[in-house]
Amino acid sequence: MKKILIIITAALGCLACGTKDLDPSFGTEEECRYDGMQLKGQWEQIVEEAAERPVQSLACQKVVRLAQYRLGQAGTEAIRECLANTKEVITSETAAMMMSDVYIQLGFASLAQRAAFEAMVKTRNEELRGRALQRLTETAIITRQYDVARKYIAVIEERGVSQEWLQTIKPMAEHPETIGKNPTFKNLQEQYDKTEDIFFM
Repeated sequence: MKKILIIITAALGCLACGTKDLDPSFGTEEECRYDGMQLKGQWEQIVEEAAERPVQSLACQKVVRLAQYRLGQAGTEAIRECLANTKEVITSETAAMMMSDVYIQLGFASLAQRAAFEAMVKTRNEELRGRALQRLTETAIITRQYDVARKYIAVIEERGVSQEWLQTIKPMAEHPETIGKNPTFKNLQEQYDKTEDIFFM
């Protein structure tokens, strides 16, 4: 599981982090900060910051556990903690997207899909909406909903997005037989097939 990476290559951080007054529904300054670090894979920095000051957000606490797991500082109990309280942890739009990232890195496509959908339907932030659409496309491919993935791609192309991301994703949606050539998506599909679906509890 440690080899699974965030799929989105054009990682979009929280642009609202520099503002003094954040909309509570969008997320806290802490959530924006941790979101940016986890998108960049700054696992050491995440652990160091958590050690310096108490982490308030439940979503940020999950990111800290993921960072500890990635650094070999925590075992499978960290995964269980990341998967606990799946409903309560999504307290904001940013928290929802952060958790989609956590879930996909741990190989739980259904949870990643649901969290990304929560972020997309709630947010008015265009950057976050675009990020959620990309994740929904990825999870549609993993769960073999190829028609859905192609519909998302059509929307994304109208919005404009990283050509590198499209060059990776679009061929798999149009020609699912090529997924076996992509180790990340191949592994995620295999794990999806073997893993019992987990609903938000």
